[in-house]
Amino acid sequence: MDPTTITVACAAGLAVGLGALGVALRRRRRAAAHLERPRREVQDLLERLAAGLAHEIKNPLGALNLNLELLQEELEESGVLPDGSRSRLAIIMKECRRLEDVLANFLRYARRRPLRLEHVDLATLIDEVLTFLKPEIRGAGVTVETRFEANLPLLPVDVTLVKQALLNIIINAVEAMPGGGALTVETHGGTGAAEVALSDTGEGVAPEVMPHVFEVYFSGKKGGTGLGLAITRRIIEKHGGTVDLESAGENGTKVTVRLPFEQPSGSA
Repeated sequence: MDPTTITVACAAGLAVGLGALGVALRRRRRAAAHLERPRREVQDLLERLAAGLAHEIKNPLGALNLNLELLQEELEESGVLPDGSRSRLAIIMKECRRLEDVLANFLRYARRRPLRLEHVDLATLIDEVLTFLKPEIRGAGVTVETRFEANLPLLPVDVTLVKQALLNIIINAVEAMPGGGALTVETHGGTGAAEVALSDTGEGVAPEVMPHVFEVYFSGKKGGTGLGLAITRRIIEKHGGTVDLESAGENGTKVTVRLPFEQPSGSA
């Protein structure tokens, strides 16, 4: 076979291959768009619900709680508040505050806003979260060990959001160690991203629960709202990162957060 024939044959083969690749890519894009559209529609619905709930529930609920507190003060000052009524008022106010917390968490999850990026030192950010939670950590009998890799590049993150994500993980870890334990927080530099590994010596996560830990309103804890880890994943993914959870049963749980050193264009 002469060179011209070989060249033509190769070109034809390459064209067929590229054509097949193009078809495959178009199919993947259509499939991705098909999957992304329901997610966008769900997000739009959540945002509309959040706006409605903020208007219809948040403000009246706050006013209700405030008036209950004023009513209690007035009755106590007048000396006509029996012990039974005082207990019932306390229960009602406690439930109002719980509903306010549930609503605030839902609004935090549902609302979408642009990232407010700052270049920060990851170790400093983590230290600030641990310092804020020190009373709860100490009160639970938990010790903390930090192992921070030196000279990591500054990370472009929304400080408020990332602190919230880490706070949710650490609170979960502390609550998983009701009898005390140890929390280890490590940072590492990877390819294009920094990693934060948070390991506890707590009760671990049951295998049947593992696939659901990041789902909205799923909670393995009594009294849990099921929004903490869902919010965490939402925040980290908004930064172009990932969050993974591993558990060795009764030998504790490890959560690994990866945050990119560079944000994709348009994320801010």
